[in-house]
Amino acid sequence: MKSELPELVNEVLRKIGRNILMFQQIEKGLKVLLPFIHPDGSAKGIDSFWRYKQAAKSKTLGHLINAFLDSADYKIIESVNYQIIQSVDDKAEYFVGKLREMVAERNKLVHHFGGSEGLNILSTEEGCRTCITSLESQYQEVNLFYKDITLFVFTVVAFLRENSSESNPKIELLYEQLKAEIIYSGVEYINFINPSETIWENTKIVKLLRLAETNTDKIGDMTSLARAGEFIKSQDPDCTPKKYGIKTLKGVLKACGLFEITESQNGEHNSVLILYKSKLTH
Repeated sequence: MKSELPELVNEVLRKIGRNILMFQQIEKGLKVLLPFIHPDGSAKGIDSFWRYKQAAKSKTLGHLINAFLDSADYKIIESVNYQIIQSVDDKAEYFVGKLREMVAERNKLVHHFGGSEGLNILSTEEGCRTCITSLESQYQEVNLFYKDITLFVFTVVAFLRENSSESNPKIELLYEQLKAEIIYSGVEYINFINPSETIWENTKIVKLLRLAETNTDKIGDMTSLARAGEFIKSQDPDCTPKKYGIKTLKGVLKACGLFEITESQNGEHNSVLILYKSKLTH
């Protein structure tokens, strides 16, 4: 019987590379974020900002976490609405704690791979499978936090963009890049201050509105918003417009810009009939 060892070793090495790249992405996110929120960065003027940004490029993950801790009480951290981690009381401490976990995991991978066996663990199929399981578990944890830190950076950039006295091309570019990444990841991002900036494509309420289009009786080629509301309530009673900072489903339709809407007087019931359908995508 042919040994699976060579293929298993290659799989281990592939997962090691993937995990290291994920740690590097977290470092990259911090290097983008810190010049904007650290007291030694943008708070002291544009020259200080650029000096801090250059210095941050050469910092290790451990140094970046310490810098993040220095900025934990800075006003931008406190002002931003962290709807991504609503259940956590101290948002800054949450990220500091998770980042410290990431450093420990990165060090375990880079400096202590294989434990007491070291690379010898790859000499057996059992050892390789143990590594694969461990590396996959580590990746799942790191990937979840990577999505958190991406949303965190995006939230801060959105805050800076909305509160800047004049347009900054670099902030605009960063905002669009991060927004595209969040859309691609499918993560739900809600902006309560400016609902039009919510990434509506990824929200559950928009997904349910679209699902209602195929699961309720049509009126012509459109869907009754009233029927859609009943459908959404049957699927998830907790998924309401208020969760997204909006009072009504009609408000969601208008804020997201993803649907065509028509309104007409319903004489029979002396009410307004609201119909909608998804806009064609190109």
